[in-house]
Amino acid sequence: MKTLTLIILLLAAVPALAYEVGDTVEDFTLPDLEGVDRTFSDLRGEVVVLNFFATWCPGCNEEAESLENDIWLEYRDRGVRVVAVDVQEQAVLVDGWRQAQGVTYDIWMAPDWTLFADFTLLGGLPYNTVIDREGVLRYAQTGYDLGGLLAVIDPLVGPTPAERGSWGDVKALYHP
Repeated sequence: MKTLTLIILLLAAVPALAYEVGDTVEDFTLPDLEGVDRTFSDLRGEVVVLNFFATWCPGCNEEAESLENDIWLEYRDRGVRVVAVDVQEQAVLVDGWRQAQGVTYDIWMAPDWTLFADFTLLGGLPYNTVIDREGVLRYAQTGYDLGGLLAVIDPLVGPTPAERGSWGDVKALYHP
């Protein structure tokens, strides 16, 4: 009986494992910079680049421009949403950072490291994920790798109309 009790106590002390690629991300709600609660499930149907960051993180500051220009502005019309989750900072500080960086993508505020710990047990900041339209985690990595992100995003959103081509596209070339 003592052995069984000890095993149960040890299992209770072990933290839940972080999400792995292929897992469905559970719903969560966080406030945005204006204090309005935003819920992850409201983004279903979109490909979500979920970025964990902090204003004091040098790598986070370096990636902000690329997240804005290479992902958000390039892919938003194709159903991709960038949501940056600031970890444990004040909204007024983060809003000043947003303005200085010139970013327009969504920023949600995590009051502590709990949500971050759901995604990684050993990772640092910045931490980037890609979650598909059904809420399945397709990519997760510490640091910023634009090529790695795009290699996952591109197949999820499919080719652009120009890349697909059509008889109408060809016809338009000859009959303006």
